[in-house]
Amino acid sequence: MDLSLLIASETADCTITDLVGNDTDIVITVYGKNANKFEAAARKGGMQKDSDDIDFLIDVTVGWANLSFEGKSLTFNRENARKIYTLDGTDIRYQVEAFIRNQENFLPKR
Repeated sequence: MDLSLLIASETADCTITDLVGNDTDIVITVYGKNANKFEAAARKGGMQKDSDDIDFLIDVTVGWANLSFEGKSLTFNRENARKIYTLDGTDIRYQVEAFIRNQENFLPKR
């Protein structure tokens, strides 16, 4: 086996789906478990209670593409990250959490 297939990337792109499971063009880039920034976010408290979950997700979010709200493009910053992760009526937060937990998302594609 080629050992390079076992080396996880520090970041990966999470494609967001709509509520019925169809891919959208929204992509959120996040740090994975083997990144120093992920470890730093986890040491700060990471995923222990609801408010910590949001701060953790913000800390491990690298950026995004194709994300707008009410017709206005959302610049990547902490305030807008908090807005998208707490927006009622979406499950973006849960999609990103599940994506981060799946280490396979950070491995090279076979």
